[in-house]
Amino acid sequence: MNKEVAIIVQRYGLEVNGGAEYHARLLAEQLSQQYKVQVLTTTALDYGSWANHYSAGVEVINGIHVHRFPTIPTPPRRTRVARRAISKKRKYFKILKRLGVFDFLDKKFNITRVRPQEVENWIIGQGPYCPELIRYIKEHKEQFDAFIFFTYLYYPTFKGMPLVKDKAIFIPTAHDEPLLYTLPYTNIFSVPKFIMYNTESEKKLIESHFKNPTKQSDIAGVGIEKYRGEEGVLPDTLQQKKYFVYIGRIDVHKGCDQMLEYFIQFQDKYPEYKEYKLVLVGKNYMEKSYDHPAIMYTGFIDEGLKYTLLRNARAMIMPSFYESLSLVTLEAMYEEIPVIVNEECEVLYAHIFKSQTGLSYNSPESFFKSLEHYILKSERDLAEEGKKAKQYVSDHYTWKKVLDKFESSIAFVSKT
Repeated sequence: MNKEVAIIVQRYGLEVNGGAEYHARLLAEQLSQQYKVQVLTTTALDYGSWANHYSAGVEVINGIHVHRFPTIPTPPRRTRVARRAISKKRKYFKILKRLGVFDFLDKKFNITRVRPQEVENWIIGQGPYCPELIRYIKEHKEQFDAFIFFTYLYYPTFKGMPLVKDKAIFIPTAHDEPLLYTLPYTNIFSVPKFIMYNTESEKKLIESHFKNPTKQSDIAGVGIEKYRGEEGVLPDTLQQKKYFVYIGRIDVHKGCDQMLEYFIQFQDKYPEYKEYKLVLVGKNYMEKSYDHPAIMYTGFIDEGLKYTLLRNARAMIMPSFYESLSLVTLEAMYEEIPVIVNEECEVLYAHIFKSQTGLSYNSPESFFKSLEHYILKSERDLAEEGKKAKQYVSDHYTWKKVLDKFESSIAFVSKT
């Protein structure tokens, strides 16, 4: 009899453009070939508000039964206060530091202490707050042989994983960001029976910064395959190989503001390249508007058009400071499209370094040079570089290797 596996992730759907969520969907569909897979998630589409968008209940997506549970809104102010508390950045701390008495008072009265209620307020406020999902896990923990939890940061993992820790496989999608080191997450890596990291960099990060992380672990990532669906049509406003592309959530937290500012500066400094555009694919979460003739926003698009835009781009830009894997980077490399990455992100830089393809930047000048490099590069040299990039992905990210590792981990946590 096939084992039953539950995958818990904060959002799930064909129109959800988040790295961890996309990863969860790909994994669910692959595992369903061998296991009875069900996804436990929320009704949210927008990660900022977690507002209820989908209907609660069960929906079938690409053959996977998806159980959606409603989210409950939380007071934004309480969440902001809690974040300042766990980050040890309360408003009055600045005043005490200016007065020169902060260290004395902290040593004497422990004023930076984080109270349990503040941790609770943060986890609920960070969301998505969905107590019905947690109740479902508790009531059905005997039904499933394994529970796979995605992302360390959110309420479903924080509250759900301890309930089934002996059957839990944890995919942290962790990266070097300030919240990772705050009190709420001090012990989360000790909870599950097994941790499946995305990269060696992620594994080293966790094992070097946290006490007693679960010893049973492996590194899997995802499998990357060629897209074989129907392609879209390149918009009339674009010419083949005359644009750069970004694919993902358009957000300051992804470094998109810096990328846009650099690209506009590039256009001003190098008018001879004004025919080249920057195309941003995905939902725009930024408050500031970057209106420029060379900037194009597509909004959410289907997979066919996404791959059309990717395959016809001069190069892809991945500006994020924080990534645990970056599926879209690997997809671009597999499609033989060079990638320009933010050098500050260790995971992205590792893909570039190990494959000996692509370029990185850490300043406006190095960003400009990277763009010019690919603008001037011959079609022959681009093709040669593309083959190397594809070979790197083929060597390291195949579904057979990934599924073999998950088969072993599921067998390990489901032992009776």
